[in-house]
Amino acid sequence: MNFLKNLSIKYKLILIIELVSLFSLLIGFTYVIVSNIANLKSDLQNNTIINANLIGEYCAVPLAFDVSENAIETLNKLETIPSIEAGVVYNAKNEVFAEFYKSDKPQIIPTPKNQESTSWFENNSLFVTQPIYYEEEFIGTIFLKLSTNELADRIKRYLSTMVILIIGILFLSYIFARYLQRILSGPILKLTSATKQISTVGNYTLRVKREGNDEIGILVDEYNNMLSQIFEREEALKQKTQELTQTLDDLKKTQSKLIDAEKMAALGQLVAGVAHEVNTPLGAIQSSVGNIKVSLNTILQDFLIFITELQENLKEPFFTLIEDSLRSQFMLTSKEERAYKTEIISTLERHNLENAYSIADTLVDMQIHKNIEKYLTLLKAENSESILKMAYMITGLQRSTNNIEFAASRATKVVFALKNFARIGNSDEKELADIKEGIETVLTLYHNQLKQGIEVIKHYENVPKIHCYPDELNQVWTNIIHNALYAMELKGKLLIKIRNEKDDICIAITDSGKGIPPDIIDNVFKPFYSTKPYGEGSGMGLDICKRIVEKHEGKISVSSQPGETTFLVCLPKNQKI
Repeated sequence: MNFLKNLSIKYKLILIIELVSLFSLLIGFTYVIVSNIANLKSDLQNNTIINANLIGEYCAVPLAFDVSENAIETLNKLETIPSIEAGVVYNAKNEVFAEFYKSDKPQIIPTPKNQESTSWFENNSLFVTQPIYYEEEFIGTIFLKLSTNELADRIKRYLSTMVILIIGILFLSYIFARYLQRILSGPILKLTSATKQISTVGNYTLRVKREGNDEIGILVDEYNNMLSQIFEREEALKQKTQELTQTLDDLKKTQSKLIDAEKMAALGQLVAGVAHEVNTPLGAIQSSVGNIKVSLNTILQDFLIFITELQENLKEPFFTLIEDSLRSQFMLTSKEERAYKTEIISTLERHNLENAYSIADTLVDMQIHKNIEKYLTLLKAENSESILKMAYMITGLQRSTNNIEFAASRATKVVFALKNFARIGNSDEKELADIKEGIETVLTLYHNQLKQGIEVIKHYENVPKIHCYPDELNQVWTNIIHNALYAMELKGKLLIKIRNEKDDICIAITDSGKGIPPDIIDNVFKPFYSTKPYGEGSGMGLDICKRIVEKHEGKISVSSQPGETTFLVCLPKNQKI
């Protein structure tokens, strides 16, 4: 402490700034590091659980029919995931049904003790178990073991980056502190020097030149000449006016930021769903391209030899099988696939064909499920397995092409909807727009949340286009639909009606949520009023909706009772341009 007392003011200022900067950085970076490490571990757990669920779905049918070869083939695909060390599928009796180990030495795998989904970190590894169900019946468990070495390396690199960043910021704060100490301590040192000189020489006519308008400048003024009381009051009034003006500006900026934050909050709710909606078709495209690549390689290499060696009496039914498969364009549900497989297996067993399950599985995948008897000549041939495999690969090219076309169409629709929602328009000029298209754009972006448990019912009348600000109206539909999903907790019915009135277009959005209590329903359109928990809403969403609707010379109202809440928006058909 004595050391600090003996330091000059300029070094005290530098030391204070450095200590405050260091303390703030340590608190901030500690929170960021801990939060990001937790997020990294959570992401790893969630991705592994998703992989376990996918593998479990692929292994459900082999488990149900006790065909371990297919399950083993599925587990062997884990080789492509670097972090996975082992995977084991247990049947309902906790017996090993299929297993995969990346290394030659088998891993120590714990036997599942219950039918619950579990995951835990232990000894630089992540363990995940997921139950497997077939037709809502528990039939086994999937177990995955992942190495966390990659996660540990990422954390080390992240910590190293944080340390370097802290050092860099401290260096910059030191330079800034040196600059500040010259500004703050310079006038004080001059005043001290002048005081010593007056005390020594006794020259009371000496004055110190004022260099700033801060507290030090006021001290210099008091030292040189006491201002009159009127002047002091006038200066104080000016200072207060400036502060009030600054406060008003700050309030306006804060209000603008709150409105932007409300818009960003609504957009943030869409991000996960949009990412899922885009990733799903991209995954289908990637999978189909892989199937096409494998099939083309095999067909180009082996088809000429295959067709040359194929018996003459088998060529016609072989090409008939391919034509029938390519002619079938409709998709089967899982229930229909199981029914057709059972029927085909029964037919094949009546004709004493071996591997009836495998053949039936392939035929259904080729969308061949009727008149199986016409293909018996092929299926009874000695090389029937290679014939069926070649036909499956040839028709697979068409199936993969159809999958790519459908997935690309779906991704294009989502991207188009997102583009319409986030487009930057001219807010000073109205555009001729279709109300239905705006609502459909928002529903497309919320598709991922809606499909989880929301039944959307639409009653659209033919309504004319109106001159409006479509991007602002999209914000209205987004806020109302988002509030409806929150009220229903992603389970219920969402009814959207668009109807013609005499001079208006009225849009009614009704949800089956818990409703708005009567004592607060009159407050829902007031700014900063929110029924959501702290941190989940700013209370500006419906206030923004009201102002946008009034900007269009329309009206917005709400009615509510338990199980039925309706927001009604009416917009004039003849908008002023």
